[in-house]
Amino acid sequence: MENIRWILLLAGFVIVLGIYLYGRYQSGRDEAPDQAEQRPSMRPGMDIDPLFDQPDDNEAVEAELERLEQLISEDSAQPQEAVAEAGTGTAAKAPPPEPDKIVTLFVLAPKGVPFPGSFILEAMEAAGLQFGDMDIFHCPDERRNGDSLFSVASMVEPGTFDLSAMGSFTTSGLVLFLQLPGPTEPVQAFDRMVEAARSLADSLGGTVCDATRSMLTNQTVGHMREDVIDYQLRQRVAKTAS
Repeated sequence: MENIRWILLLAGFVIVLGIYLYGRYQSGRDEAPDQAEQRPSMRPGMDIDPLFDQPDDNEAVEAELERLEQLISEDSAQPQEAVAEAGTGTAAKAPPPEPDKIVTLFVLAPKGVPFPGSFILEAMEAAGLQFGDMDIFHCPDERRNGDSLFSVASMVEPGTFDLSAMGSFTTSGLVLFLQLPGPTEPVQAFDRMVEAARSLADSLGGTVCDATRSMLTNQTVGHMREDVIDYQLRQRVAKTAS
């Protein structure tokens, strides 16, 4: 389609140029009046082009030539502008934001000996956790009123706690989860969650485990902490680029 457009533009340019030269040639001829009258006219019914009908109208011809030249020059400039715009769009495009990350820890009860509800309430209080939204416990952010660093749910579906029935409630374990990004520094929130998990395990006689339900070791904590730091750095890079 682009080649056809160019051919049509150039063909129009050549035709108008020929008309212009023909008009100049006719105006310079020293032709007798009687010879001009004997000149054959256009065949009846044939359409007459206004430019052929008025070969001495040089202003109209020159205007048409200028119009065609402008069309050709504009058509040549459009691809360059499109390339420039495409390059600008590519350069200005920011990397996509890092998706949310969930860090989880488990506090598992001994096999066959679930945690009783009354003990859970005491353990939560000792760990500095408060009952709140979604009927689960949260670790409040002391520097930000109303925000929480992480949350604690029951491993028994639906994961909630009914404070009015804690006397008869039991669960095989607790799950602590930290959602990133959060209201505070990710590393600080992670360290606080590890501290709370160990406090709950000590109070309830349970075991702290990682996401694979393997016993949490200091080495595992170090690897998880490095992952959180890496996530934090990627978040800062993405924010700077945007």
